[in-house]
Amino acid sequence: MRMGRMRAAGKGKARRINIARRNRRKGYIARRKKVFHDANATRSEARSYGADWLKRLALQGGRKEAAGKSKSERSCEHMQQCFNSWYLAHAAGTRRGYSSILRISTAFAHGYAAGDNLLRHYIPLPLRRTTAAVVVASNERRTLNAVLAQLRRLPFGEIVVVLNGCSDGSFAAMEHDPRLIKLNYPERLGHDVGRALGAAVTTKDTVLFVDGDMALPAEDLGAFLVAVEQGSDVALNDITPFLPSFAKQDSVTYSKMFLNMSLGRTDLLANSLTAVPHALSRRAIDALGHASLIIPPKAHALALVRGLTVTAPYSVNVVKNNRIRSTNTGSANPVAGLILGDHIEALAEVMKIYGPRLKFTRMTRSKLAKVRNGR
Repeated sequence: MRMGRMRAAGKGKARRINIARRNRRKGYIARRKKVFHDANATRSEARSYGADWLKRLALQGGRKEAAGKSKSERSCEHMQQCFNSWYLAHAAGTRRGYSSILRISTAFAHGYAAGDNLLRHYIPLPLRRTTAAVVVASNERRTLNAVLAQLRRLPFGEIVVVLNGCSDGSFAAMEHDPRLIKLNYPERLGHDVGRALGAAVTTKDTVLFVDGDMALPAEDLGAFLVAVEQGSDVALNDITPFLPSFAKQDSVTYSKMFLNMSLGRTDLLANSLTAVPHALSRRAIDALGHASLIIPPKAHALALVRGLTVTAPYSVNVVKNNRIRSTNTGSANPVAGLILGDHIEALAEVMKIYGPRLKFTRMTRSKLAKVRNGR
């Protein structure tokens, strides 16, 4: 009897041991499957980036930085810090164009996000400077949150929203963000006063200016932050590709071109601080004074006169996307008249410095004739 119990106990113990072994085996197989699945996913994503080793390295770098972090520990801010460190170690030796930087950034974000869609759509950038965005809105409740959603995808420390005479509930409609600074002016201010107020509030090193009526992709806006990071003081939107032929251009475009030509910058064509998006360095804001931004052509002219680095590094089509209003359509609309007047004021200001001929030649008529005739 006793021997029978011992045999039964032995069989039960053996059965438990076998079950434990099978469970361990199953767990081992499951873990191995996960390892192979993750490795295959990494290889699959890496293949999608082609033969560019740096993008594959960025993908792996993003995964490495996120490894071991819980979902609560991973954030856009942490991704930005990690990307800055990674870029400094692996990619900072070569000056790269924005399109190349964006591809590397996207790869890093995909690696870091690990399936988190919010993080996956964030765009980390190689920035040492602090950044802010200034949004000017006037009854833009319909588009304002879409504009802010794109700005949240970029590494801004502050997002200043200037509500210029809004009566449509824009203030209450804005989604919460700890980086948001709201300036609410119930009475309508001047056309470009909002930019000056926004610039006065922030102390960040690089300031991007956008309007509340156009939700521009974060992928486009990042180009202006990178341009300032790489040495520009004034990074303009290059609207040249979206303009009609010279004969079909309007008086506002002619005035922009004439101002640039008068100051020896024919390469800028019709690009100006009048058009958003654009970005200014802290050096530019301090040199020009935030109050000068009330008259964008005047600030533009002074930037050229004072030797600031003015570039037009990227093209965003705001000509097509510009909201049509009663005040900005027609050949003699109020906004066009305001811009023309601002350009006249800008020319008058720089004439105090260069004289009435500005940067135009002082050659005699006979010398000019020789130049024209190729003598």
